[in-house]
Amino acid sequence: MKPALLVIDAQNGWLEMSEGLKLSVQKTLPHMVEAIQVFRRAGAPVLFTYHLYKERSLYPGSSDFDLFPEIEILPEDKWVVKTYQNAFNKTELASLLKEKGCDTVVLAGLSAMNCVLTTYYGAYDVDLSPYLLRGAVAGPDQASIDLAEKICDTLSIRAVSQILGGAPTAMVGHGVSKK
Repeated sequence: MKPALLVIDAQNGWLEMSEGLKLSVQKTLPHMVEAIQVFRRAGAPVLFTYHLYKERSLYPGSSDFDLFPEIEILPEDKWVVKTYQNAFNKTELASLLKEKGCDTVVLAGLSAMNCVLTTYYGAYDVDLSPYLLRGAVAGPDQASIDLAEKICDTLSIRAVSQILGGAPTAMVGHGVSKK
């Protein structure tokens, strides 16, 4: 297993779409940031998606298009701009992952029942094994997050850290689950 972390659409503009999503991002953002740190410490790839959505002012150069300020992109990180919910649809994402030798993708970001879920299932179409990162997926309400975690394979940050060969993190929860 050679995993990469894919942080989906963690962009400022989505915060104004719904109060529930905004609250969910506040709760999950520390887990997203921690996951990025875990992957970087292990030398594992970190990739980001940006959703281009001009009707909502999500376009390059706008502050809404930018990632949340807590998330830092490093020069070695890869990113793609997408126009579909499935981040693999008509992007170079699959090629970037294959170039890195990855066969597994761990998903974090937003939104649970939209871009995260469609990208999860899209990973199968490009011969990648997908997992959701428990606690690092945001949604407009807890029910949508719970449903995504119920129908998808999930990993905790602690499990990912162990898979990557690092020391376990202090995060609550562990292991692999399929609810």
